[in-house]
Amino acid sequence: MARLYGDNEDISSDKVKDFFNDRANREFDSDLSIVLFQDKENSEQRHAEEKKLLDEHINLSGKKVLEVGCGLGRWAEAVHDKCESFLGIDYSENLIEMANKSNKFDNCKFQVMSAFDIKEDELLIEPPFDVVIISGVLMYINDEDLLVLIDELNKVCAEDKKLFIMEPVSCMDVRLTLKDFYSEGLEADYNAIYRTPKEYLDAFENLNCNKIFSDDIFKDLSDHSETKYMYFVIE
Repeated sequence: MARLYGDNEDISSDKVKDFFNDRANREFDSDLSIVLFQDKENSEQRHAEEKKLLDEHINLSGKKVLEVGCGLGRWAEAVHDKCESFLGIDYSENLIEMANKSNKFDNCKFQVMSAFDIKEDELLIEPPFDVVIISGVLMYINDEDLLVLIDELNKVCAEDKKLFIMEPVSCMDVRLTLKDFYSEGLEADYNAIYRTPKEYLDAFENLNCNKIFSDDIFKDLSDHSETKYMYFVIE
């Protein structure tokens, strides 16, 4: 296991996928804990804060929404009555199965698809998308694949797209990469990349956007000295 500081070390996409497929099969007090890694109360608090921020920054009325890395589909419940349509994609087959079972909204669909291999002609809802939601997903994507994802989003989104992104980031001057790092709290080997805020801002410049707003979030929920949560609103 390793904690790597500053090195642009790749993590295994297959191991990340196996990690989430395994969590989908485990018992938790709340389904939200599967993807948010916190107890029921804190997971619900975080989800509520995210929904509030989205409502404050983005008008979903009449919009086609794409969520990249949708997990168990928690955002569908939050936005289905506001948007025209919602499509969630994730490469975890087990999480997509949960999403399809728990969300029966007529304007919401879910499908198995990798974030960095979006097949435009196979999407269950036809592009272009007006709004993109990404929450705690980019940390599991290597640098090269992150640029691929950004290029794909430029292709499947409307020119006036808006993106709402939330990610844990490094509090340090350099990134932190956990590679095959055993987490006692998660009871599993864990792989993730905690980029610096500047690394994300530099990457987001490739989204053909005009404005990027960012700020800290979940200050009361983070108990790690080396990382923190941030959100980005891109338009």
